[in-house]
Amino acid sequence: MEGRDERPQIAVVWDRRLRRPAAFVWRRRRYRVERVLHMWVVETGWWDDRLHTSHRCFRVRAGGRTFDLAFDRLSRRWFLEKTLG
Repeated sequence: MEGRDERPQIAVVWDRRLRRPAAFVWRRRRYRVERVLHMWVVETGWWDDRLHTSHRCFRVRAGGRTFDLAFDRLSRRWFLEKTLG
């Protein structure tokens, strides 16, 4: 994965009822999330504030491509972790 400060920040539309991303904007293009393929949580470094990481991650299918989106629970921002094709 890319370094913490290098990840592109994205805008996400959250579906409260389904508790998942419904759409996101990346490179000035809006992607509608067609399907959530996988969801996981990354929680590490809790013993040291300098190392603490708390992310809720979603692998989604959107626009015919697969993306890993991450919500940083500490900064309350969304990032694009990677594109998978």
